[in-house]
Amino acid sequence: MDLAIGKSRWLRVSTLLAAVAVLVSACGTSSTGTGENIKNGGTLIWALDADAQSLNPFVAGDVPSVRAYGFLFPNLYQADKNLNIQPDLADGMPSISSDKKVWTVKLRKEAKWSDGSPITADDVVMTVNMQNNPALDTDAAFDWGELDKVEKVDANTVKFTLKDIFAPFQANNLLTFVAPASVYGKIDPAKQRTDPVSLNPTVTGGPYKFDKRVAGSEIDYVANTNYYLGRPHYDKVIAKVITDATAGTNALINGDVQWHPALGEGGSGAVTKAKAASGVQVHDYADLGYIDMRLNTRKGHLFDDVKTRQAMAYALDKPSIVDAATEGRGQVLWGDIVPASWAYDASAVVTYKQDVAKAKSLLTEAGWTVGADGVATRAGKKFVGKIRVRAGKPQRIKAAQIISDQLKAIGMQLTPDPTDFKVFYKPIMAGDFDVAIAGFGLTVDPDDYTTFSSSQLQPEHKSGNNWTGYVNPQLDSLIDQERATIKGSDAETKAARKAIF
Repeated sequence: MDLAIGKSRWLRVSTLLAAVAVLVSACGTSSTGTGENIKNGGTLIWALDADAQSLNPFVAGDVPSVRAYGFLFPNLYQADKNLNIQPDLADGMPSISSDKKVWTVKLRKEAKWSDGSPITADDVVMTVNMQNNPALDTDAAFDWGELDKVEKVDANTVKFTLKDIFAPFQANNLLTFVAPASVYGKIDPAKQRTDPVSLNPTVTGGPYKFDKRVAGSEIDYVANTNYYLGRPHYDKVIAKVITDATAGTNALINGDVQWHPALGEGGSGAVTKAKAASGVQVHDYADLGYIDMRLNTRKGHLFDDVKTRQAMAYALDKPSIVDAATEGRGQVLWGDIVPASWAYDASAVVTYKQDVAKAKSLLTEAGWTVGADGVATRAGKKFVGKIRVRAGKPQRIKAAQIISDQLKAIGMQLTPDPTDFKVFYKPIMAGDFDVAIAGFGLTVDPDDYTTFSSSQLQPEHKSGNNWTGYVNPQLDSLIDQERATIKGSDAETKAARKAIF
C-alpha cells in the first residue's frame, strides 16, 4: 500500500532538469527587465546546498552533482515548463517504425562541442552504450533494459531498436544527456568515476563550459560560445557551496547569491522568510516528485494483510499531516501519479477520509485486539515497529511524528527512526523494515513499473524499487498493458495509457 504525501518541491532529479519544484531567484540588475530589453553579460551566482561529488554525468547520482553538471551537457530531448517533451540536441521529434520497435532520431547539424568539433551520432551511440555497460560504476544510469541495440545511420542520425514495444522510451530514455565520445569513450567504464575528467570536464556541449572548481567552496562556469542554441545570457556562472540552510537563505536575501534552487528543501521556514524579503521572487512549481510512506507487505510483517493497511489509512488525517509537515505548501496525494502528470485523473482517485471508528473495526477484522496498554496484539505479536525516515529531513521527520501520534488511537505503536542517508536504504532494499518515508518521483512518463511490478521486488531484483513486497497479478497485467500501448499520435497514446493508469 502506498500512502503518498504530495509536495511542491524538488526531491528527485534526473538529467532532464525540467521539474524544479521551488525555483528562487533574487531580483538584481542582471535579472530585472523583460523581453528584448535584457542585455547579455554579467555573472549569475547561485547556491548549491552541498558540494557536487562529480561532474561526470555517467556516474553522478546525487542531486547537487546533477544540478551542477546540468549547465555543461546537452540532452537529446528535454521537457518544457508544461512537461511536454521538446527537441534539444535532436532535430525534431523521433520517427517510429510501423511495428513500434524502431525509433530514429535526427541531430542538429549545426551542433558543436565546446572545442568546436561537431556533435554527431557517434557521441550518442557511445553515450548510450556506456550507460548500458555493466562495468560502469554508477547508481545513476538510465534503464536501457528494453534496448536491443543503438546504431549510427549517418553522421546526424541515430537508430534505436527495442526488444519489444515500450511506450515510455521517449520520456524515460530519449531525454538522456549526450557526452563527447572523444573524451568519455576513451575511459574504461569501470574507471569513469575516478578519472580526473569527472571533476574537470574538458569538453562539453551545454550553454556553459567548465572553468574551475574549488572543492567545498564553488564551481565556476564560462559561456560556451559554440552552444548550438545561441549565446547564453550570462558571461559567467558561479555555484557557491552553502551547506547551512539558514546561511543559504540569508545569502539569497542579502543578494550574495541570485538563485537558490534548493531553498525549499530545508524545512526551516526559508521560503516564508524569502517571500517576506524585499527584492526576492519565489516561484513555486508543482513537480513530479513526492514524499510517500511505504509499508512492508511481506508475510510475517505488520502490514501483511489489506485490512490492516486500510485501518492505517482510515486512522490518518492526511490533510493535517501534509499541511503541518510542509508549512502549508504541500499537496495531499493519494497515489504515485501526481497532479502535474498528464496521466493524473482526479475523478479516478480513491481517497481515505479519516474515520477512526472504521479504522478500529477494520483492525479487529484483521485479527488485532487492543490491550490494556493501548497496543494492538495478534497471535501473540504486538503492533510495535518503526517508521524509517532520513535524518536531516525536517519535513519528513515531522510527518513521521504526526503519523505516529495519530496511529496510537487505534493501537498501532510506530516510532519515528531518523537514520543517516548512508545507511537509510540498505535494510529497506533488503525488505527489513516496517514503514519507510522517503522521497520519490516520476519521470515525465508516469510509468511505475519499477515501483509496483512484482518482477521488480527488492532484494530479488537488483535494480527494482518494489520495496514493499506488494504482489498483485492484476496490477502487473495493467502495467504491462500501459507500457505496450502506442497509438498514431502522442495525444492518442497518452489518452489510451491514461485510461489504463
